[in-house]
Amino acid sequence: MPGFAQAASASEPQESALNNGSPEEASKYYKALSKKLGVLTPATIEAQATFKDLLSYLGFKEFTPEDIEFATPESLMEGRATVAQVLPVGSKVSLKADTGLFFARCRGCQQGTTLEVVDTVTVHASANSEPSTLFEVVDAGDGTIALKADTGFYVARCTGCIDRATIKDFATVSALGATPPAVARFTPELLPNGKVAFKASTGNYLARCSKCSPSSSVPDTVTIHATDPRKQAVAQWTVVVQNGTASGGSGDSKDILVSRFFAPKIVDFSVAPAQRKVGWRRLVRMKARPGSQAQNHFVESAWILFNHFTSPPTHSPFGGTNVPLLVKNGSVNTQVALLTQCKAGQTACQNAELNSIYWMDFGPSDKGYKLSYALDASFDAGTLHGSAPYFVPNGCDTCHGSLRGQAVLNYLDTDHWLDRLTDGDFPALNKADAPAALFDAGKDVKAARYAAAFDVMRQLNQEVAVMQKRVNPKGFPLAATNKWLEIHKTSVAPEPDLIKRAFSFSNVGHPLKKDRKPTSAPLNWTSNAEDKELLGLMNRYCYRCHGAIRYDIFSKDMVADQSSPILDRLDPNPTQAKIVGFKMPVDRELGETDKKRLIELLEKLYSQTH
Repeated sequence: MPGFAQAASASEPQESALNNGSPEEASKYYKALSKKLGVLTPATIEAQATFKDLLSYLGFKEFTPEDIEFATPESLMEGRATVAQVLPVGSKVSLKADTGLFFARCRGCQQGTTLEVVDTVTVHASANSEPSTLFEVVDAGDGTIALKADTGFYVARCTGCIDRATIKDFATVSALGATPPAVARFTPELLPNGKVAFKASTGNYLARCSKCSPSSSVPDTVTIHATDPRKQAVAQWTVVVQNGTASGGSGDSKDILVSRFFAPKIVDFSVAPAQRKVGWRRLVRMKARPGSQAQNHFVESAWILFNHFTSPPTHSPFGGTNVPLLVKNGSVNTQVALLTQCKAGQTACQNAELNSIYWMDFGPSDKGYKLSYALDASFDAGTLHGSAPYFVPNGCDTCHGSLRGQAVLNYLDTDHWLDRLTDGDFPALNKADAPAALFDAGKDVKAARYAAAFDVMRQLNQEVAVMQKRVNPKGFPLAATNKWLEIHKTSVAPEPDLIKRAFSFSNVGHPLKKDRKPTSAPLNWTSNAEDKELLGLMNRYCYRCHGAIRYDIFSKDMVADQSSPILDRLDPNPTQAKIVGFKMPVDRELGETDKKRLIELLEKLYSQTH
C-alpha cells in the first residue's frame, strides 16, 4: 500500500501463531475508523496518514512528531517543550525580564529624534495586569512573530530613533500595517531554561539595557543589541500567557502526561540473555483539545506508546545518556489507542455506536511515522523464532480484554517491571551504569524525583481504572488495576511480595468452573511456600500474556479454572504439539527444571480444586 511503513526488522515478519488478523482486515478497519472518527477520509487514510496528521486531529498542530517522541517529559507536561507551546499565536502575553520587572509600552518615557517616536519599550512594570504590559502574539510568517500592543501598533526595531542613546537599535511601539513589517518581525527561540529570546532581522536580540538612554525616565529600556541569549540574561524573557502559566514554570493543565519505562513485554526472549535487546516504552497521554476533530467525534484522549530497544552494553533507550546528545534512538513502532466516551445527553455519540478504543499503528520514526497495518513484535518468538505481525484491530483487542468493541487499557505494572531485574533475564540492567527501570524516576526511592515521576504513573493508572470501570466494570483488569492503586495509594516504593499483590476475583459463569469443586468464595493465593513458588514462576514466564489475556495469574481462582488447559499447553501431546502456537509459553523454550516444577505445582493445584 503506498505510503505505508515497512517492517522495522531486516527480515520479513512471520505469520503469527495467534489469530491476529490480516492486511485485508486492517485495511477495512482503517476505512471504518476514518468514517466513524473523521481521521482524513476512507479513501486517503491508508496512503496519506502519518503521526503528524494524528497530532493535528487531536488539536495539537503546533507539535511535530519529534516533539512528542523526544521532548523531555517535564517540558511537555509543563507546556514548555516548544516555542509554539510557550508563545501561542493569538494569545496575549507579557514578558518578564531577568530583574523580575515586565516589558511594557511606555508613552513619553524617552525623547525621540523625531516627533513620531511616542511609545517606546521599557522594563519598569512590577505587575503584568496593566494593558501596557500585554502584547498579542501575531503570526508574521516564515517562523517569525510580531508583538501587537494595546494601541494596535507593533513592537518594532527603530534605528537611530532615541536621542543621545548609546545603542543604535531601540524597541519602539511604532509599526502599523495589515501584516507586520520586517522591522516588527522577530524569530522566537526557546532557550534551555524555558525562557524565550527574540531575534530581530539584524541577527541581534531584544534585551534589557540599563542606562542606555540618557533621556529615559526609567533606568531600563529595551534595545536590540544582544548577540548570545544563552549567555546574556538580559536577552532572556519569561513568557506569561494571560490566564496561563509562565515559561520555565510549572503548569498543571494535565492535557499531556508522559512516562518512560522498561518494557519486558516487547522483548524477544528467544535470544540468550547476554545478547538480548532490552525493550523500553515512552507513554504519552494527550487529551483531545476543545474544538478539535477528535473531540468533535467523541474521542476523549489518545494513549501513545513509542517502542524503543537498546543492545547491550549500550544504555541509551531515549538517546543522549551515554551516546552523543544528537543521536536519537527512535521508536521502531508507535501504537495508538484512541479512547472514546459518550457524555450524558450526547445523543449523537450514543447513536454512533462507537468502540471503546480505536487502534492505530505507525511505523519507524526514522521513516516518517507512516500509518502501518500491524505491530511487528516477538510475542510468540519461541514458536516462530522472530517477529510476527499483530494487525489492527485483532492483535490489539487480544491483549486488551479480547472483547471486540469493548477493549480496555492495561495498567502500568511498575512492580512487575522491577521484579524482572532480579530473575536473570536482563543482566544488562543489573550493571551500575544501567538506567532505572522507571526511567524518569531514577533509582533512589526516597528522592523527590522518584516521587514526582511515580505520581505521573499513579495518575495514568487512575485514569485506566476509570476507563475500565466505564467499559467493563466486572472484568478482572479493573480488579488488578484497583489492587495496584490500593498498594500505591500513598506509597511509591516497589512491592516485591507477590502474595501482597494478588487480588481476589472469581470469573463467575466461566465454562471451566463446572469442573471445579464448589467453593463459597474465590480461591486466593496464600503465603505458603508452594503458592509463593508457583506464583513466582508464573510471574516470570506467564504474566507477559496472562496479566491481560483470558486470565490474570494474580487471581488464584482464575489460575485454578485454567489449570487443566495450562498443563496441556506446558506439555502438549503429539497431536497438540503440531498446532502452531499451542505450546506455552510461546515466547521462549522453557528450561526443563522450571518446566518440571511448574507442572508439578499446577498438577497439585488441579488435584486440590477439581
